[in-house]
Amino acid sequence: MRPIPWKVEPLPTLWMNPATGYAVDTNGRKISPVIRGRRKRPILEDILNTAQVTGIKRIVLVGSIPGRERNGDHWFQQIDSPDWVQGRHWLGSSSSPVGRYFHKTQNRENPREKPFEVSLASAWFGDVRLSHEQAREAWELTQNAVVRAEESLQGLMKSPATTGLQLWAQSLPRNLEPAILEDDIAEEIHATSGQHHMEHLVAGPGYVEHELCVPLMHQVRGEAMPEFSYIDGRFMYAACGYNLGVGPAQRMRGKDAEDLWLSEDHRFRRVGQFVPARYLVRVRVPEDWRSLGILPIKHTLENGALTWVYPNRPGAVFDAWAGNEELRVAEEFGWRIERFHEAIVFQDKRPALRGEARAVEARPLDTFCKRLVNARDAVSSLGENQGYAPAVVDAASGAIRQIMLQAIGAFNSRGNVSTITVDSAWDVPEQYAHSMRQVGDKFVYEEPAPLRDRQRPFYHPELSSQVWSRARARVLHGPMARGRKRGALHVDPSTLIGINGDALYTTALPAWCLPVEKGGLDDGAVGRLRLKGYLPAGSPEMALPTTVEARLRLARRAEAHGVDVAAAPEALEVSHG
Repeated sequence: MRPIPWKVEPLPTLWMNPATGYAVDTNGRKISPVIRGRRKRPILEDILNTAQVTGIKRIVLVGSIPGRERNGDHWFQQIDSPDWVQGRHWLGSSSSPVGRYFHKTQNRENPREKPFEVSLASAWFGDVRLSHEQAREAWELTQNAVVRAEESLQGLMKSPATTGLQLWAQSLPRNLEPAILEDDIAEEIHATSGQHHMEHLVAGPGYVEHELCVPLMHQVRGEAMPEFSYIDGRFMYAACGYNLGVGPAQRMRGKDAEDLWLSEDHRFRRVGQFVPARYLVRVRVPEDWRSLGILPIKHTLENGALTWVYPNRPGAVFDAWAGNEELRVAEEFGWRIERFHEAIVFQDKRPALRGEARAVEARPLDTFCKRLVNARDAVSSLGENQGYAPAVVDAASGAIRQIMLQAIGAFNSRGNVSTITVDSAWDVPEQYAHSMRQVGDKFVYEEPAPLRDRQRPFYHPELSSQVWSRARARVLHGPMARGRKRGALHVDPSTLIGINGDALYTTALPAWCLPVEKGGLDDGAVGRLRLKGYLPAGSPEMALPTTVEARLRLARRAEAHGVDVAAAPEALEVSHG
């Protein structure tokens, strides 16, 4: 079941501004829009017509997409033209949707006929503001950096996820063939493993109510925050992908799971805590607890949606699934494990092969992470040496991050869901009728696409769950410079506004997030929590945010303001204490 890399082919692309229709192709040739009728601004039909004239079937839109949603209809579905037929769109991801279309001259019944594809540059470059010419340059810089890190990659693929999986397939240790998990274990990981730790900790509309949770802060009307700090992990997933376990997985019940956790070596060290595993445990929050929660549980919102909450009510007792890293943090901060229900244990070593004296560490992601770190470094050096604009370098660096994030997420993917538009309800297959809805005079339904045999070797939820668990643990209590550990659990709880993955937001500046030259504990290494943005006292509009949207607006302002003015009087204490 060793994953086989795909054959990488060149990707002729139109990088286009959807507001004007002007574009540039892969080689830098400028393309004028084909706009029919009296329209001054292009619509989706005009964008497709422009691509059809050039013969380039991949269009990447740069900038804002006008009228993205209308009556529940995605912008990619808002086309009514006799010249174009909608294909199988991928609209499940709001950040990286893909629209597919066939021109009337194409034979859409031919499985080899490739559709025109429209996607968004933001899937690669995030929120960095770019022109369509700069987007092409950012793609070029990203590709050069990745190929420098792994020459056999040859080039980028259509999405960060597939590019990351391709890089992983070419980075896998030569003698390792990760086993596919048994279906029941894979399903249990899906059901019990979330991704980011996301909480707004200020009472109000952004706070998720739960009987085991209490907010850390309350807004006092008219009172302004003393300051605002935005702290973020540096390429966090790359620091969480080393020495992971692989399948086959083993189930342990009750006492066996507890014995594994408590096991020691001949030096009386608790080595069991470092075995890659997921545990179902009953835990008790300390009676004097005053900070945020550590372990996640599922919660159903009033609208029926599922989310994750992190119980932190003093004395609360609850059952939770957690990775060994999260459980280690909980114990270190005084949470008591009252019962071990079960565990899923992964293999951190592979059997000895010919020429090897003993079993060796599996290391399924080590080379992959190292190469992406090297690619990220190459973006900076190539960007500087070749004179790229700062925005282009920032975008390419963001693209490397997206390759990492989306590849880790893709290990957990059980297939895509296609959004299909047809003329009549009779054209909707019976098994998908439950997802059908009418939009205008058309009918839309969803069709799941299960994993093909070619994709199954890339399905490894045990890898994604371990990376996510480690990242959640590190943002609470993770390694910093000088052998120290810092994170959300080292912040005064009365100043902690919220947490979003590896990002923290506070009303006071923790000295440890500053660079070491300023007395902090950020030495620039991958995985460190560092100050990303700062608003000092006296800044305008500094009300404590009661919603996630208000908090994100503050974070954007803080990042734009920079961190140069940030300084902490307790820096000396952090350096030596």
